[in-house]
Amino acid sequence: MAIEYHTKENKSLFYRFMKSVNSKKTYFWLGERDANNGDRLILKGVQRILRETGCELVDSPEAAEQILMNGGGRFQDIWPKAFEQIAYFRRKYPLLPLIMAPQIFRIGKVNFKEICEISRSPLMLFARDSISLKSLQDSNLGAHCKVDISQDPAFELIGSEFIRNLIESSSEKHVLIAMRKDECGPAKILSRTHGMWLPKKVRRPLSWVRDRLVARISGNTIEKIIKDEKGAKKLPRIYRDVSSSVSYEKFVKVIRDAGLIITDRLHISILGYLLNKRVVLVWRPGPLGDKLKGVYDFSMSGADSRTSLYMLKDSK
Repeated sequence: MAIEYHTKENKSLFYRFMKSVNSKKTYFWLGERDANNGDRLILKGVQRILRETGCELVDSPEAAEQILMNGGGRFQDIWPKAFEQIAYFRRKYPLLPLIMAPQIFRIGKVNFKEICEISRSPLMLFARDSISLKSLQDSNLGAHCKVDISQDPAFELIGSEFIRNLIESSSEKHVLIAMRKDECGPAKILSRTHGMWLPKKVRRPLSWVRDRLVARISGNTIEKIIKDEKGAKKLPRIYRDVSSSVSYEKFVKVIRDAGLIITDRLHISILGYLLNKRVVLVWRPGPLGDKLKGVYDFSMSGADSRTSLYMLKDSK
């Protein structure tokens, strides 16, 4: 699959589509409030498109001629609220066309076709990987629904001032080991020990301890990767799931200053890729791993890429 680059010469399919409808007043639904740092990176990419294509944004659907829903990784059975949100828009504003920025789609138990047919107004759905595209195509959506594939919105930051400035100040101070500690990762029972009742100044250090415990689950894999990477053994290690356990500013800084990144977090790997870092994206076949591999194959693979996949063969 060809990689889409956001440059002056070659815009992504999603970019070009938004350019084609930029004369319509647009209500931009940002997404869930519990966004992590990867979600913030996605938002930054979509906002760049909206600025450059000249889309006029309005504050409410009532003032809009179309609705744009933010991209991300929510359209799968474990996140039913995403499906409920699109159903709400179709029911509440049946005359408004709806656009979905590049998303993961894993249509399982949810009757997505029924949701899409709540309204017959145009519905444009962008998948961010080939598995998501096939999932949409297999749903046999109506003629008013169009589907296509375009890169994850975070890749829209390629060539931006934000990325250029980070590259100019980049260094190689440490190895970042960032493994998921939520319900999608290998943490299991650890993922449910949120401790939200604790004060933030207490909760955050405890979260960092949990980051190290989660990384230990994949300890043999991590040691093997570091052994094979020239110079990595001499660098200090940071064990932290910076997608969720630090501020956005810290998330960016830790990735900017990494000499090697080992992660199963998609948007940690994407920002590392954008900064031309050495990234090892750890994945295991299954729902989470397929999401990682799908985006990697579509947007991060290639002879010049410093990002590679490392497959775990079992769950031990």
